[in-house]
Amino acid sequence: MYFLPFMLIEKHKEYTEMKRLFMSAMFLSVMGAFAQEDLQGQINQLKAELEQIKQAQSMPVTSPEGINPIDKRFNMYFNFQSSLDAEKAEGADMTAKFKARQLRLEVRGNITDRIFYRFRHRLNRPTAAVKLDNLATATDMLYAGFHIDDKWALTVGKMCQAWGGYEFDLNPMNIYEYSDFIDNMDNFMLGGMITYAPNTNHEFNLQVTDVRNDSFANIYANSTGLKQSNVPLTYILNWNGSLFDGVLQTRWGVGLQSEADGYNNTMVMLGTRVALPKFQAFLDYMRADEQLDRLNYTPMSNNGKGQPLKDTKYNTFVLKGEYQPIPSLNLFAQGIYETAESDLAGNKMTGLGYYGGVEYLPFPSQDLRFFLAYVGRSREISSVTKSTNRVSLGMMYRIKAF
Repeated sequence: MYFLPFMLIEKHKEYTEMKRLFMSAMFLSVMGAFAQEDLQGQINQLKAELEQIKQAQSMPVTSPEGINPIDKRFNMYFNFQSSLDAEKAEGADMTAKFKARQLRLEVRGNITDRIFYRFRHRLNRPTAAVKLDNLATATDMLYAGFHIDDKWALTVGKMCQAWGGYEFDLNPMNIYEYSDFIDNMDNFMLGGMITYAPNTNHEFNLQVTDVRNDSFANIYANSTGLKQSNVPLTYILNWNGSLFDGVLQTRWGVGLQSEADGYNNTMVMLGTRVALPKFQAFLDYMRADEQLDRLNYTPMSNNGKGQPLKDTKYNTFVLKGEYQPIPSLNLFAQGIYETAESDLAGNKMTGLGYYGGVEYLPFPSQDLRFFLAYVGRSREISSVTKSTNRVSLGMMYRIKAF
């Protein structure tokens, strides 16, 4: 992948004007050196070039849809989040440090009206290729898509699995801290997806991807008696809906994962959102029934260091509300409740999350947010509760570099 210079191109027409003037000047210089007698012809050509520039200045830079043709084909972003964190874990001293939680490069665009692409890469993750798909886990997405017609589209490559849910669907740059459910998922996989959008309010996706990035042996270490699946795939059906003029929205998904021979995991993620002019709220419900433990955050989960657990169950609820008293100010509060357990005695974790804060958006045309946020978490295991508390002062910025 070749990266264009990190610079902002303010106006495509200014670039075109400079280019034409430069080329005209070069042409005059070279021809003048070799043929002085053709000077009048050069002057006439320069006049023609200037007339074209003058005409271009009176033409709109954008298409009728308001999209710059260059922006439509190529867009480069840096998704960045950094903050000063004051954190206190139960039984430990308070610490304070600067931390960059998100730094992702993203390139996307539409080559034509029917062909589109997207690339997103984490710049603070290892770039070594893993064994199953031969891609780095730092690469979130690398796919191309094709609009078959106005209602059908086909996408192929490494993509985010279409599980649904609003916490899952948000740009990671805008997340202060994920629920344990999402934080322990592997959701960027190589595969394909067919999309059917009967109208602007409904979209249905059928997606088939790899079930994992790495080899079976690396993920399920010491898996005595287990045989890896000959078809290690994930099958997902997803519905993204908009009802009542967009007031009620859905991100619902259900899927089956073939983890090993004779062991299949199922997952349901139901995200429902209410969107009013100054107030928005979503409720996500996420459930995983795993014949072979993949999320790996029950108290007795092996985390790749022992025999994998069987028949684990994970449930998570996420409720978030946001209110904008003025356009440049966003107040938010979020609550999380989740459980992780199996039938083994004492193998249950109950987790709570409680967030709140304020975001300041100084520029309507820029996705820039300064924030002050509180993030509290507690997890109860065998009647013992451990808590963490964090106050963060920082910035989120989706920088459009090109």
